[in-house]
This record gives sequence, structure tokens and C-alpha cells, in this order.
Amino acid sequence: MLSITTELIERVAINTNSITNAKKISQQNGFIVLSKSADETLLYGECKGGGKNPYITTADFIDPSAPVFRCNCPSHQFPCKHALALLFDYIANKPFTTCEIPEDIISKRKKIAKKKENAADPTKAKKVNKSALTKKMQKQLEGLDLAEQFLKEVLQTGIASLSGKGLKTYADLAKQMGDYYLPGSQAMMQQILIDMENVQQYPEKEKQYYNEILQGFIQLQSTIKKARVFLKQKIDTQQVSMENSTLYDRIGYIWQLTQLQELGLYKENVELIQLSFDITYNESKKEYVDIGYWIDLEDGIVSKKENIRPKRAIKYIKQDNTEKECIQVPKLYFYPGETNKRIRWESASYRAVTEQDCNTIKQKAQPILAPIIKAVKNELKNPLSEKSVVYLIAFEKISKVGEKYILEDSTGDTIELKNKYDHIDVLNSLHYLPDESFLKQQALLCELVYDNESHTIFALPHTIVTDKEIARLLY
Repeated sequence: MLSITTELIERVAINTNSITNAKKISQQNGFIVLSKSADETLLYGECKGGGKNPYITTADFIDPSAPVFRCNCPSHQFPCKHALALLFDYIANKPFTTCEIPEDIISKRKKIAKKKENAADPTKAKKVNKSALTKKMQKQLEGLDLAEQFLKEVLQTGIASLSGKGLKTYADLAKQMGDYYLPGSQAMMQQILIDMENVQQYPEKEKQYYNEILQGFIQLQSTIKKARVFLKQKIDTQQVSMENSTLYDRIGYIWQLTQLQELGLYKENVELIQLSFDITYNESKKEYVDIGYWIDLEDGIVSKKENIRPKRAIKYIKQDNTEKECIQVPKLYFYPGETNKRIRWESASYRAVTEQDCNTIKQKAQPILAPIIKAVKNELKNPLSEKSVVYLIAFEKISKVGEKYILEDSTGDTIELKNKYDHIDVLNSLHYLPDESFLKQQALLCELVYDNESHTIFALPHTIVTDKEIARLLY
């Protein structure tokens, strides 16, 4: 019997609306035909629709870790509400007759298997079109010149004098960057312009936004300089194939899993547990980003999984959510990077998190603050690095000193804890933990950030891990 649960349906659903609509279809007996294959790897249904012909819906579990849903309804959501309703009918123990697996499903299964086989075989990797890549890189170099022109003109005009038509002129210039295959640089330029507008709209926060504009200039200038050298060298040497470099992310390149595999950026048979989850909105890119921080139970490395949902396509891209189970991944892919590398996987199985898992995670925590602070300072000095780094830190105690919350390690070194968002008082939630033992000799997952005003590093708390449980402070 297939292991289909409500949790699985919630995991694969695009959003809560699709679940609600699927439940209605199931409750109203929308399927006029319900069948399953003899080996129960395929569910088949015919559901009443708006026309005279029913919708043909299937749920293929030939690979239980990566089920495939198909339906001939006009929806652009995958899985659609009909596919989810088929699953609800199955867990409701409605009668399913036995059917043969259709030939088109067998054919599609073979194509998927062949694709996976080719992806796993480095000898069958797609050949690099050097001529096309060279032309693209030459176009990117032209775009970098345009980005440098943007920087020079804005600085010459003066930030304070820019408004109205001036900002629109530079916004149009930033928009052109998309024609030069430089979405990363384009987003930096757009963020600078957003901060310029914020200076005018929120004069009380002028100092904060001027500082962000300055950091934006530094990051964009560094990207232009390093990317120009990088691209010119590749063109001159004709070595245009991909390599393990974070510059691709700053330029705005989208990696393929086959490319990551060719570079050896993967690990097999990994067990991961999500320690924190958050959703942010990137105004410059007009996209939501679901961010989960995951720990590898074997080596204790904390990595980041990002799910990007452009605002214009929000209805069709599944939102990631808080995951409270341990996931077992056959092949985990890593993107180029240093601390908190981005990760991705194609399929996974799930199991409950145990007390032993919690104990294992706690033992993986970094025991001393000093080397962490040093490493963070070195990383954040790089203009192309992320603005924060996440670590799991063992602490002796967390306490309130005056109006500040302080984390202290076993050597007596300390770091101040702060709230990540003005409107979410995470620090206050420390008072509502089950008991005081959570604040003594435990482990804290926290985001380390450099404060440009005080020139110090502080920590944004996400999660406390004890020997027996994971207590999330930031959701």
C-alpha cells in the first residue's frame, strides 16, 4: 500500500488554496472513476470538470521520493487540485479498482529514467557551445561598461540631488541590464535606486539608507571589477566552461544540476534537519525568497536552501515551509560558496526527528566564539559576500544585562543578541521557553551580522537546540 499521508499532500501542494479546493472535490465525490495499478505505484482518476469530458488525472509513485502528478485540466499549478483530490480520495479509503498502467505512462517513466541515467553519467554531459558562450560573455562585458557608467553618473550628479525624472532615467538604465545577461548587477543597481527613494521618503532614517547606498556602490563596483577580469580571461583563453566560482551568482547566472555534478559539487546519502525557516521579499528583484537553514547530521555543516518565487508567478510556484522531519537525500547538490553554501536536491524521503538527532546536532555546535568572530569578520570584509553568516554556537548561558541580551560561551567571551525584524520581538520569546534550562549550556543557531555604526558583530537568534528538542524562535 502506498504511504500517502496528509503531511505528504501538504508538502507537495502549491498553496493552501489548492488543498482546500482538493478537499472539496474529494468530499463532493468529484471523481467518477478511481483506479490503481496492481503494484500500487500509479493512481488513476477521471474527475468531473466544467466541460462534457472528465479530466484525466494520475499520481505516479514509481519513485516514492519524487512522485509525478499529471492532469489534462487547464491549470498551470503542479500538482493541480484534481491531483491532490485523488490523493485525498486514496487516504479516505475510497474504493479503487485495479487497472493496467497506460502505455503513455510507461513511456514517460522510461524517458524520466533515461534522463536520470544521462544526468548521472558524466560521459553523456551536454557539450559546451563555446561560440555561444563566448558571445554571451562579450555581451556581459558590454553590460558591465553600462553598469560602470551608471555608477559614475550617479556619483557625479550627487545622491541628494536625484529625484523624480533623474531617478526614472537611471531606473531605465538599470532595466537595460537584462539585455546584457546581468540580472545580478541589475538587482544591485535597482536596490541602490530604491534606497535613494527611501532617503527622500523617510528622512528620519536618512543615515541608515545612506549607509546602505554606500555599501551598494562598493558591492556593485567590486562586482564590475572582478567580473570584468574574470570574463576577459575566459574569452582570451577560450576556457569558457563553468567553474567553481561565486562570481556566477553575482553576475546572475542560473546553475544546472548537471553542471554542479560535473564540478563535483554534490554529496550522496545525506540526512538533513531544518533548524530555521524564514520568508523575505526582495523589492529590487520583485520576488519572495523562502530561506531554510539545514544541518548535515554527519558533518554538522549548516547550509542554506533558497526557494525563489517571482511576484508575477506567485500562484504557480510552491512555497517552501517549516519542515519538522528529518529528510534523507540520495544526492545533495552544493552551489559555489563559502559558509552556508546554497543546497538543492531533487528527491528525498522523510522520517521523524528523534532525541538522538537533537543530541547529535547539539554536539556539532561550535564551542568557542573567538574563532567564529574572526572567520565572520574575514568573510564579511569581502564586498561580494553575503551580508550575514549563520552558525550553530554552543553557549554557557544567555542572560539579560541591563537592556541587552548577551550570549556567553564557555571561555567567558560574549556577543550581543538582537532582533532580526523591528516588528518581531524574538528576544522576548526567550521568556516563554518551557524552563530556564533552555538558556544554559545549549546550542543557538544564530545569524551573525556586522554593524557598520558600532563596528561590532552581533547575533540574530533563530533556534535553540537542546539534547532533546529543537525550539525555534524565528519562524
